Amino acid sequence: MRPELEAIILAAGTAGAVGLAGAAVTRLVARRSPAAATLLGPVVGVASVAAGVAVTARAMFLSEHDSTLIALVLLAAAPVALAIGVLLFRSVRRLDRQAQQRLADEQRQLELARSRQDMITWASHDLRTPLSSIRVMAEALEDGIIADPDDYHRRIRAEADRMTVMVDDLLELSRLRSAAPGDPGEVVDLADVAAGVVASQQPVAEQQQVRLRLAGDGPPAPVRAVGGELDRVVANVVSNAVRETARRGSDAPDGPDDADGPVAGEVVVRVEAREAAEEVVLQVEDACGGLDEDDLEQAFEPGWRGSVARSSGAGVGVGLTIARALVERSGGTIGLANHGPGCRVTITLPRHTPAPDARSDRTGRAV
Repeated sequence: MRPELEAIILAAGTAGAVGLAGAAVTRLVARRSPAAATLLGPVVGVASVAAGVAVTARAMFLSEHDSTLIALVLLAAAPVALAIGVLLFRSVRRLDRQAQQRLADEQRQLELARSRQDMITWASHDLRTPLSSIRVMAEALEDGIIADPDDYHRRIRAEADRMTVMVDDLLELSRLRSAAPGDPGEVVDLADVAAGVVASQQPVAEQQQVRLRLAGDGPPAPVRAVGGELDRVVANVVSNAVRETARRGSDAPDGPDDADGPVAGEVVVRVEAREAAEEVVLQVEDACGGLDEDDLEQAFEPGWRGSVARSSGAGVGVGLTIARALVERSGGTIGLANHGPGCRVTITLPRHTPAPDARSDRTGRAV
């Protein structure tokens, strides 16, 4: 065999052996750190070439001068080749991240467009019903065929109020989706907020034969939120729990009784300040009968109102969507799960801790 061919085979074999060994090491490293493994690529490439050249030079019995010259050439070329490989790797990786970011942005835009289209469809469907009722009643009033015009006037006003609630919900959801975070808000006591909401919702609950109560009287639960937003969150969740408990009670008329008569079910609101975890938790438990697992995951999606029986509310099905957006703006989380005879909504917010040298009142405000 010609010496040149032997040298080529030796160089290729050595470079291949070193490359395979480097590839095996890279795969092992990749299991722990993919980023470190990708950086090993240029190193393995340069090391395999250098090993092939060095072994071939020694096998050819070159003079000491020539061997030294080859070693110097490898020492000079290897760092340059390695640097170029690293630069190329970083450039390709940056382009890949940019492509992934563009793909994610396009996906978000598609989802946003789909969500907007769904919102338009839902709003059009829900607004059509009160508009049709108003038109029919207005035509009846114009024709003078109504024995009690005042009753129709009240109904028209009620339908107009219903449409106002729908439009307000849609505007609020649009505002939350386009608003930029940044307002740190103020310190409020979530326990006080819950007590106020329960008191305001009590007449509605009694009218629908739902027992609504605030469990316990724990310590202050200070959190930071934009003024009025937590009130709306708790009001949305509690009103939804009362409505669905009343609906469930109407489907099962043989419900429990109390001293005041039959009860469709019970809604319990409780607030707990967990100092060890530096968080405040609000839970609202109802007696809606529970939901399927798929419905639990979709309950916070705009326009979702579950079964046909659940779609009788006055809004367009964005109450829980708005609640989630407001909670997340305050740095918290909200979840829904089946519990007992119904569902439990759990809202977790960071607990506000005043400065050590600050005196504070029950709401947590420094005084």
